[in-house]
Amino acid sequence: MQLRKHLFRTTSVVIVLAALACVVYSLSLPMGSLASPGAGMWPFLVSCGMGIAALVTLVTEKDASAYEPLSKRTWIIVAGFGLMIAFIFAFSAVGLTLSCLALTIVWLRWMAHESWAVTLILGVGLTALFVVGFDILLGVPMPNDILLNIITGRGF
Repeated sequence: MQLRKHLFRTTSVVIVLAALACVVYSLSLPMGSLASPGAGMWPFLVSCGMGIAALVTLVTEKDASAYEPLSKRTWIIVAGFGLMIAFIFAFSAVGLTLSCLALTIVWLRWMAHESWAVTLILGVGLTALFVVGFDILLGVPMPNDILLNIITGRGF
C-alpha cells in the first residue's frame, strides 16, 4: 500500500533520469559559449532546467491530489509525444515543409478537433512561418526539403 501511495512520484523520477541522460549526452557535444553556442549548449541548458524542475516537484509534492488521473486525455498526450518523434524522422527524410505541415494538420484536426478550414489555414500558415523564419531569415542548416525543392524549381 505504501508503494501505491507514492506512485505519483514515478513521473518525476523518470524525468530526472531522462534529464540526466540528456545532460551526459550533451556534454559529449561541443558546448561553445553563450555568445556562440555549440551543438551541446541548448540541450544541456534545457536538460538542466527540466531536471531541476522535476527534482523540485519530487521533493515538494506530498500527495497525488494535484495530479490528473489516467484517462483518454492521457493517451492523447502520449500520442502527441509519438507524433513529435515521427516529426523528427520525417524531418530528416523529407525536410521541414512536409513534416511540419503533416504534424500541424494531424495535431490541429485530430488532437485539437479544429475544423478543416482552421486546420488548413493554420497548417499552411505555420509551415510557411517556420520555413521563412528558420530556413530563410535565420539560415539554419536544414536537411534536403523535397517540397521546397519542387516549389523553387530545384527538383527532388
